[in-house]
Amino acid sequence: MRYRMLSEEELNALSDDFTQFLVVQGIDDDSWRKMNLENKEKARQIVEIFSDTVLAKVYSKVKYLSYVSDKVYSIFRINKDDINLILIKITEPTFAFKNENLIPELLSKNSGSWELYSSTKQLNEKLTDEIHKLCTQGCQISKAETWDIYYDLHKKASNKASF
Repeated sequence: MRYRMLSEEELNALSDDFTQFLVVQGIDDDSWRKMNLENKEKARQIVEIFSDTVLAKVYSKVKYLSYVSDKVYSIFRINKDDINLILIKITEPTFAFKNENLIPELLSKNSGSWELYSSTKQLNEKLTDEIHKLCTQGCQISKAETWDIYYDLHKKASNKASF
């Protein structure tokens, strides 16, 4: 799967890594400069391959993702063979998730104004492809501590944990 091309800023930040990538590919500085002038399509393809390599490496290290909108907060735990989801949906029209850090407080003060869901999705695709899909849908990398907050909420709300 093609992920996305790194931006100019991202490529600049990874210039040393890109140089090492070119060397491994057998492309020295002069060859790269010449390719950029004479065969822009081939140069672009090499940058795409590098971009995919970098993003696949980053995605392979992701263990938690979260997504927040006005009415829905989702947090995902990435496992080897599946992904666990805890989703909280606001049911009170006047409430909204404005700040991810304040969500636990909002939930504790308004216990009848939200619904909690959980599920597990078995991974049929490559893990990195699934993480890429979630990121392109607006998910951000999260932390174990954040997962733990919502996992504890899930256990209290349902009197059991389903995963």
